[in-house]
Amino acid sequence: MSGASGFLSDVDIREAIKAGKLQITPFKDERLGSWTYDVELGNIFKTPQYNSIKFIDPRLHHPDNMFHVVELKDDEEFVLHPHRFVLASTKEYIKLSDEVVSLLEGRSSFARWGIVPHVQAGIGEPGWEGQYTLEILNMNEVPVILRPGDVIAQLYFAKFITPSEKPYYKKEKSKYQGQVGPTASKLFIDFKKQ
Repeated sequence: MSGASGFLSDVDIREAIKAGKLQITPFKDERLGSWTYDVELGNIFKTPQYNSIKFIDPRLHHPDNMFHVVELKDDEEFVLHPHRFVLASTKEYIKLSDEVVSLLEGRSSFARWGIVPHVQAGIGEPGWEGQYTLEILNMNEVPVILRPGDVIAQLYFAKFITPSEKPYYKKEKSKYQGQVGPTASKLFIDFKKQ
């Protein structure tokens, strides 16, 4: 990995891992593309408890009381009903140095079936570590089947010329550092501090 900035190629990704600037756990060689790394769907799903939710106020509501947790074995299936969403996560745990950033994009193969693999949680800031939370949306009129291990998204990595002075772990509001499994919104924390 040279001193220049830019997106990392497969060669650069391997060098970054070797140099300790990037960790992907578990790492599977067959998931490494020419400049991306394919990530798998994890085993835990969080579904909103619509029968007990009258409305959602992201500033006030603690999300742990609003989701039902489903943990599947590798050979089990999750049914995502029409026009519903579920929180899930990648199987992979990612750790970024102060000079590496990651970008998560859903695979178009899923999007072409009307499945949005992730709505917004797409950036891993320098210094961040954890499993990516996926906000999966079914835009179909029929249910879709999801399985742990589905290759649902891919990561791109980029390197800065100079390491960040404010990596994610140094930020006062780094609410998602070290997250494991699907992590619901922690927006309410921002408003508790005001």
